[in-house]
Amino acid sequence: MRALLPLLLVACSRGPATLDTGPAWPPVNPPPVAPAEPPWVPPEVGPTRLVCDRDYLPAALLAVDAATERIRVAEFLVYEGSGVNALLDALEAAAGRGVEVQFLADEEGDGTAAAFWRLASAGIDTRFDGPARTLHNKLVVADDVAVVGSHNLTSSALNTNHEGSVLVADAEVAAWYATWFDAVWDAPDLDPELAPLDRDDLVPVADRGVNGALLDCLDEATSAVDVVMYAVAWNAAYPGSEVDQVLTALEGAAERGVEVRVVLDGSAWVVDNGINAAAHERLVLAGIPVWTAPSGTTTHAKVLRCDDTLIVSDANWSYSGLALMHGTSLVVRDPTVVADAVAWMDGIRAVSVPADGP
Repeated sequence: MRALLPLLLVACSRGPATLDTGPAWPPVNPPPVAPAEPPWVPPEVGPTRLVCDRDYLPAALLAVDAATERIRVAEFLVYEGSGVNALLDALEAAAGRGVEVQFLADEEGDGTAAAFWRLASAGIDTRFDGPARTLHNKLVVADDVAVVGSHNLTSSALNTNHEGSVLVADAEVAAWYATWFDAVWDAPDLDPELAPLDRDDLVPVADRGVNGALLDCLDEATSAVDVVMYAVAWNAAYPGSEVDQVLTALEGAAERGVEVRVVLDGSAWVVDNGINAAAHERLVLAGIPVWTAPSGTTTHAKVLRCDDTLIVSDANWSYSGLALMHGTSLVVRDPTVVADAVAWMDGIRAVSVPADGP
């Protein structure tokens, strides 16, 4: 709102009354027009930065607490508990100070209804998505700020898991996500058709666009590719599938001499159900180093780095994640964010178990 004040003052001002002795209005040689002031982002919220693991909740709370106009939340899972209640409290406080708050969630989680009851009681507009599509997003848009990535609103995501997310203090990117949200709010069974932003540093991606972003990232890599992924559900019976395309691109990068390193989740549910087993074996046979993250911590992130490009996503590398579900991702080429992500990925790999070679 602060960014609009100069515009409102200009729009409401008038030239001096016409006088015989007064100057012409407007001036014959008007002063140059100053460039438009960028939308205001509270300094305590910015800058755009990586908010992995325990850094997510403080960043999301800053964004919500600073909002003055509108907050939109799209979440796959919501379970009241440690950390989550603090964010729900902040959303209720925002509604109490007059901020319009909308919360869209998938019906998958059996704890979401209870969370919706308390939010609706505080005047927040809550809605489940349609049964035909799964809303897999982990997205918060608060005025000119967005938080996007892999954090569900669960105690495990906020307190113990390895998760990958980014706070985006950028009005254009936040507006793109807001437009996507509004379209899904109105028609949850459809994929919104949004024009891509004409920029390279921060590129929001949604739904079916993530697969193309992954392939572009891998195909353009020349020196290094790092992956930290919760689920890579590849099935050899479906050649040419979205997951097959991504794995083929990984193999292609390695064949070009790119250093490719992959860390896959090793938590009990993923291992017991063999979610990553086929992809793990395929990559190892292709000569790609693969690590399994420690079993005691769920590595729920979905992060890909190709040279100076980073993709942070909600989407697992699975048919449902890449071809069916609603989701939101971000392509980042900010050097600081990418460097922080590389350090974070290195840390996870350092405590993970390497696979034996082929």
